Amino acid sequence: MWFNRSICKFTIMSACLDPMKLAYVALLGFVVPIGMKLAALYHGASDSQTFEMLTGKVGVSFIMMVLCLGLAGNTTTQSGRGGEYLPLMFSRPISRSEYVFTKWITISIIGGALAALQNLLVCICGYFFGETTSAVGVFSLIIERFLDAGILAAGMLLSMLNKHPVFQIISIVAFYIWMLGQTVPPVSVAGPQIEGVDKLALDATKILLDSSQALGDLVLPGINIYDMINSSRFSILPPVAYFSTLLLYLALAISATNKREFFYGTN
Repeated sequence: MWFNRSICKFTIMSACLDPMKLAYVALLGFVVPIGMKLAALYHGASDSQTFEMLTGKVGVSFIMMVLCLGLAGNTTTQSGRGGEYLPLMFSRPISRSEYVFTKWITISIIGGALAALQNLLVCICGYFFGETTSAVGVFSLIIERFLDAGILAAGMLLSMLNKHPVFQIISIVAFYIWMLGQTVPPVSVAGPQIEGVDKLALDATKILLDSSQALGDLVLPGINIYDMINSSRFSILPPVAYFSTLLLYLALAISATNKREFFYGTN
C-alpha cells in the first residue's frame, strides 16, 4: 500500500481547519494578488513584479508555508483537531515510504489546488477587461502551479523530517537566498558609468542575484509548460532536472523518517 487515506484525511484537517491559516491564505493568496490585478486592469497599467511573484512559485511557497509547514513530523507547531479518534482508525503499521508519500501528495494537492485556483481567478478577471489568454496558456499555468507545489512540498518534507540542525539551517538559508532572487528586481544601470563604492555595491548585488537564480535552478527546478508546448524543439533537460530532484528529496525524506516520530496530521 503506497497511500494511506487516514493520514491524508487528518493532514487536510490540520491544514485547513485553522481559521488563522485560512485568513492568511485568503489575504495573501487571493485578496492581494487579485486586487492588484484588478487595479492594474482598471488603470491600464502593466503588472508589477510583486503581482508576478504572488502568482508564481513564490506565491505557492507562501501558501504552503502557512498551511503545510509542520505537517510532516513537527508536533510542536500543531494544534490538533480530531486527534482523539485517530488511533481507532489504524489497524496495521505503516511504512516510512507510505507515510512520506501520503504526506507529500496531500500537501502538493492542497498547495497546487489553491495556487491554480488563484491563477484561474486572475485569468477570469483579465477576460472581463478584454485580456485574452488562450486555453493552452490557462492549462499551462494550472499545471505549473501543481508542479511548483510538488517540488516545494518535497523540499519542505525533507527539511522537516531531517532533524539534523546543520541540515535545517542550510535548508533555511538556501530557501531565503532563493526567495531573495525571486523578489528583488533585476539590477540594471542606465546613464553614465558609475565608479567607486557604488559600482562595488552594484556588482555585489548582481552576483547575489545571479547566485540566487543559479541556486533556485539547482534546488527548486521548474518546468515552463507553455514554452514546452509551443517550442519547435523539445528539451528533455527541464523535466529530467525537475523529476530527478523531486525523487531525490522524497528518497532522502524517507531515509530521514523516524517511525517513532510519525505525526499523522493532528495531535
